[in-house]
Amino acid sequence: MPTVAPTPRPPVDAAATRVLIVDDQPDIRRLCRVALLSEGFTCDEAGTGPDAVALAAKNAYDLVLLDVDLPGFNGEEVLRLLRQRPLTAHLKVVMFSGTATGDELSRILLAGADDFLTKPFSMVQLRARVKASLRLKDAQDRSDVLNRELLQVNTELEQALDDRDGELIRARNGLVLALAKLIEHRSAETGMHLMRLQRYSRVLADEAARLPAFSGILDANFIRTLEDCAPLHDIGKAALPDNILNKPGPLDPQERAVMQTHTTIGADTLREVARRYPFATSFLHMAIDIARHHHERWDGTGYPDRLTGDRIPLSARLLAIADVYDALRSRRVYKPGLTHATSVMTMTEGSPGHFDPALLEVFRRISGEFDRVFREFTE
Repeated sequence: MPTVAPTPRPPVDAAATRVLIVDDQPDIRRLCRVALLSEGFTCDEAGTGPDAVALAAKNAYDLVLLDVDLPGFNGEEVLRLLRQRPLTAHLKVVMFSGTATGDELSRILLAGADDFLTKPFSMVQLRARVKASLRLKDAQDRSDVLNRELLQVNTELEQALDDRDGELIRARNGLVLALAKLIEHRSAETGMHLMRLQRYSRVLADEAARLPAFSGILDANFIRTLEDCAPLHDIGKAALPDNILNKPGPLDPQERAVMQTHTTIGADTLREVARRYPFATSFLHMAIDIARHHHERWDGTGYPDRLTGDRIPLSARLLAIADVYDALRSRRVYKPGLTHATSVMTMTEGSPGHFDPALLEVFRRISGEFDRVFREFTE
């Protein structure tokens, strides 16, 4: 059987790539501009933190070169604001500094930077880091397009079904919810948890879709599939022993490690279903992402894969906010339920590095809707 050579992927479109260079030293900005203009990139410059934030609020940049030490507010503050209000999906930020220590630069990476350069750096080093970051952005953008097309095809197939087969789709969703509820009963959680989770996810995704960075991804197909998949996030808990799943107190390190395997068990189980029965590929693909990655953290300290930033699937980032909010509000044998105000404060001010900053800002803005859902679906 002849082999087919893979289709070569076209390079990043340099002419359509826009870079913001932020440094208070004109010589550094000039070096960066010369290096990047020679590659065909479009470049803007800013010399202070406030100027950088103002430009980023008006222009959809693909990459920001950002100095740590800036007048106005420093690079870390600019980075935080960029991540809260991105105008571009998968915006890449490369930081640089001549004074920051290794530990400080590592902390900056955990705060949301994609890469860093230590001053002084050469044009060769700069071009290499910029191109690597843009290649990653290009791959993530392409993945978004493929996922969106897959969801669209799945939707069209479902719409083409007659009424009888439409009942099968509704039966699938009903069985998903029933299966998830069985697992929920094992873990002594309330029966309304899954319904709340579906509605939180929809409310959050609907609002996030208004942001330019998410508008091309969070279409009606994505949001509907997210809502349908949400109940499967903890399906892997079916394989955990009762003494760990229902322990009325803190888990020790060994027990915690076992508990964390519910993410990989759930994803592996769903992946096997997708392999054997490839009739709902887009649905199962998102369900796998959610099951495996809803405990990842933006700063890379989550599990099971310690993914950082937008390497975490968007569906899992959305679900994580919904799941944590409901966990805080809900009473358990080992803790009381928190008030809405305390839960929001805990998530927005007491959990640095946990959530996607842009989605967390959306949550802060519409948190009253979460409270309404919780009250409406409380047993």
